[in-house]
Amino acid sequence: MEHIDPALAEEAIPNKYVAFCDVLGFSHAVENEFEATLSLYREFSERISDWPFPKKANISMYSDSILIVCDELPPLLYAVQGLWFATLAQNWLIRGGIAYGKYWEDRSNGNLFVVSDALVRAVRLESNVKIPGVALSPEVEIPLGLWVLRFRDGPYMAPLLHFEGLNLVNPFNSVWFRSAKNRVQQLKIRFPQHVDKYDWFLNLADQVEADEPLISDSVLDELLAKGIIGPLGV
Repeated sequence: MEHIDPALAEEAIPNKYVAFCDVLGFSHAVENEFEATLSLYREFSERISDWPFPKKANISMYSDSILIVCDELPPLLYAVQGLWFATLAQNWLIRGGIAYGKYWEDRSNGNLFVVSDALVRAVRLESNVKIPGVALSPEVEIPLGLWVLRFRDGPYMAPLLHFEGLNLVNPFNSVWFRSAKNRVQQLKIRFPQHVDKYDWFLNLADQVEADEPLISDSVLDELLAKGIIGPLGV
């Protein structure tokens, strides 16, 4: 029989929301333009350090990999939105996954040890997502109230968007929407080999700008059935 540490067996391992994100193209840039990339990375780390991320979100950064852990979903989403701003300001895009499940960590002597099924699923999702977006794993239950924000505050301020079958963290904001779109249009010209990824992002931006619902039909039906919204919104 497999031996299990009695102390570990008695320990209550909490469930947490875990986001794992990767800065696209960073590894290639490090290998080919190390000094320039390091300079940008220092600017990026300073911006991350100064950004008012939600206090409930715990953020760790390892080269181009970023781990965000939180007990609640909304602060995690807002932290990822802040990460989007920081990366877009450096002309970078991110790809990632968000999952929910067991999360154990030990921080001691400057080291971090993590065991988490949520992290495993988030990493797997990140590797399978082929577009510049941060997608939510199917087991993540999204409160209807988060979708209502789309109607109350408009598409630029909604924390979540549904696009091409994926629930995604909204990479936009009313403050940086135009800048984000312009930067990606310029990146499309500079790096034509990644045109498909840039076109996907720009198509999403066009949908947001056109004020499309960007909510799944099933969620819209539920919101209508419960009277949370009317035919024309909230």
